[in-house]
Amino acid sequence: MPPSTPEGTELVRKVAYHFEEIFTDDEDVIMFFTNNLEHFEDEFEEEEGKDEEEKEHKMIYTELYNEFETLMEEKISDVAEKLGFDDATEFFSTLQDTLNGKEGYEQGEREQATFDAVVASYDYEKFVKLMRGKAKGKMAMARAFGAA
Repeated sequence: MPPSTPEGTELVRKVAYHFEEIFTDDEDVIMFFTNNLEHFEDEFEEEEGKDEEEKEHKMIYTELYNEFETLMEEKISDVAEKLGFDDATEFFSTLQDTLNGKEGYEQGEREQATFDAVVASYDYEKFVKLMRGKAKGKMAMARAFGAA
């Protein structure tokens, strides 16, 4: 790893900052969520009370997951480059070592939520859980403001 790349706590903070920015300000990511949450909204009344494993997955979830994975791979490569890594593989390896405690860093709740969202781009089940959570939050806001 070149000396210009961040390590340990500094790495985790910078990564959390960049990914939080992606999930809150990046137009491509915002549009992905805006355009696709509707596919996850109608299941709440149908499957209320079921565990995550019991809920059925629609065929479109796989297609959307593949789109999200491609989008996030691009964003992850951009972050790796900004932080001075040669590629996304080196970046993730270093980040994983740090998060596994090899450098003694404990992440906060906010950083954990950000990393969970990033991990969702590489794990289908976590992606579905993320989208269901966002859809449920969107529906709760709509109800609170009388839109639903």
